[in-house]
Amino acid sequence: MNWTKDEERLLEVNRQVAEVAASVAADCEANRRPPREVWQAYADAGLKGMLVPKAKGGHALRASVMAAMSEELGRADPVAALTFVPQEYCMSAIATYGAHDWHDEILASLMAAEITTGFLLTEPGAGSDATAMATLATEMPFGWRLNGTKAWVTNAPYIDEYFVFAQTEPGAGAKGIAGFLVPRERDGVIVGEPYEMLGGYVASIADVTFADVILEPERMVVPPGEGLRAALSAIDMARINVGAECCGALSVGLETALDYTTQRNAFGQKLANFQGLQWQLAEVATDLYAARLMVYDAAAKLEAQGKASVEAAHAKKFATRAAMDGLDICMGQMGSNGLKHDTPLPRLFAAAKIAKTLDGATEIQNLVISRGLLAPYRDRL
Repeated sequence: MNWTKDEERLLEVNRQVAEVAASVAADCEANRRPPREVWQAYADAGLKGMLVPKAKGGHALRASVMAAMSEELGRADPVAALTFVPQEYCMSAIATYGAHDWHDEILASLMAAEITTGFLLTEPGAGSDATAMATLATEMPFGWRLNGTKAWVTNAPYIDEYFVFAQTEPGAGAKGIAGFLVPRERDGVIVGEPYEMLGGYVASIADVTFADVILEPERMVVPPGEGLRAALSAIDMARINVGAECCGALSVGLETALDYTTQRNAFGQKLANFQGLQWQLAEVATDLYAARLMVYDAAAKLEAQGKASVEAAHAKKFATRAAMDGLDICMGQMGSNGLKHDTPLPRLFAAAKIAKTLDGATEIQNLVISRGLLAPYRDRL
């Protein structure tokens, strides 16, 4: 990739932060705690505001630079990346839609890592179909009254300002959806217990319920009709980044398997000398190579045209599948030792499985790709 000097500097700083993430990943997962050290390292390194315009103090990173950062983070801990990368999308939305002086203050606090935020879009009964959300914001003389429940909220117990998307006009679909900032400590905000999952406990994912939560007028950041667009404005970037994180995770898996098989003896020779194992790793290497090409091709398309929905869908779909299947092979090369947490592979395998459902499950990517395929033939359908 051709990076500018400033981009090279940011990527080097990101590598240093990724080292912090790698050093605490196992402890955070084992103790089910957020990677606060990583959040602080990002703030100290001045990397917050990746997608915020430079005029507002951000970096306005290109998609390919963001992908390279995500790939490096994926090597360290893909799930930990989920705890702070989505905050960047929130900051971008606030920078784009925020029209009140208070919004600028919130943005500055977020960029300084004084507070945290995160998107709350998914609901127990509305995942991929966001327009079916039931969370309702009712306009009142004093502002808004918020009721509803959001599901799969990353960092749920640790977010200071929830970025909540809610319907303001029942039955209006996307036309009524708006975005609000809701403080965790506000009366009526109820945070559930983190989910018991396959892994990914570092993300502290849980439900958050809003029961007659009163909000001042300025707490609406995104006006009705723009909410869904704001929530999905970074979806291509998000899918590219998830794909990049999976590339990073798979590269660690391949390196770990190679290190193990070139040292371990069986039947009088190194495991790496057995052709069957060599060919398995060759397949993993090919998938990793293809996944990286897809990720950075999609990033280049996004930079050039501002939209890369089909390319991002291909990249996300393929990279998550390649990571999960490839990490399974790499763990298998190590026999029963591949199941131990002596290496990061079990943690990365769980992260790859989680990644398949992030920012649109594989079936949603197939929907995007199918629409692209059929677009030239609409007159026949």
